[in-house]
Amino acid sequence: MRFHPSAQWIEGSRVTVRIALLGPLEVQYDGRPIAPSAPKQRTLLALLLLNANHEVSVGQCARELGDGASRKCSVSTVHTHILQLRKALGPAAKRLRTTGAGPDAGYLFATEPMELDLDRFDKLVGIARTRRADGNLGDAARLITEALNLWRTEALVDVKTGPGAQRTLVGLRTKRMEALVICADLALRLGHHRQVLGKLTALVHRHPAEEQLTAHLMTALYRSGRQGDALAVYQRFLTSAETSSRALSELQTAILLADPVLEGPAMTPSDLISAG
Repeated sequence: MRFHPSAQWIEGSRVTVRIALLGPLEVQYDGRPIAPSAPKQRTLLALLLLNANHEVSVGQCARELGDGASRKCSVSTVHTHILQLRKALGPAAKRLRTTGAGPDAGYLFATEPMELDLDRFDKLVGIARTRRADGNLGDAARLITEALNLWRTEALVDVKTGPGAQRTLVGLRTKRMEALVICADLALRLGHHRQVLGKLTALVHRHPAEEQLTAHLMTALYRSGRQGDALAVYQRFLTSAETSSRALSELQTAILLADPVLEGPAMTPSDLISAG
């Protein structure tokens, strides 16, 4: 299980529960896996964990467990699955709390800071953004790389998610893409264009209409002496994207003119040290 407890802000802390959502669903209690194996329970647990420390109504649970966005299971079925989920969670069942009563009833899964890999991802990205803004590019690059390494595959790849979780997962994919763009930007600013060419090429192949990644790939190719390939990437973007991009059009012109600005800022000795 690939949990990453090494970040400075949780060093020395004793974390009883560890939860991984950025890949297959995994839950540990004192080092022992306790995630349920039953599909419906996993669906319900995923919804609760994506909304950790926030109430999820019985109605939301019913829609999540139904056979589609417009079909719900019964309230009694929700209660049954909650009971089975509590049994599966064993010593961590106390984290799954009932809120309210009657028609206002709901459930809440309580977590502590940094128990979820998603929390650690958000924290690392936030600090990386600050470091980048402060000019600490090497630190920012290490932090954003650590954040992205928390993603083992797509989030909750082995869970049949319902409409509630699926909406949240769209937002998570957006967060991941933003972190990838930051990572590519830092690599270029640190002069690592050749090192990231392979990864950027693969990312743009999977997301051909992603403007910022395309710009970073075009720049990396140009700086690697591959002007023709950089221009070809732009043409593929025009084929895939629904709208044109003024920024990419200007980048294409700069590449055609071999504008010196594309070479990027010179790295200082401190940049080289921090990036090493």
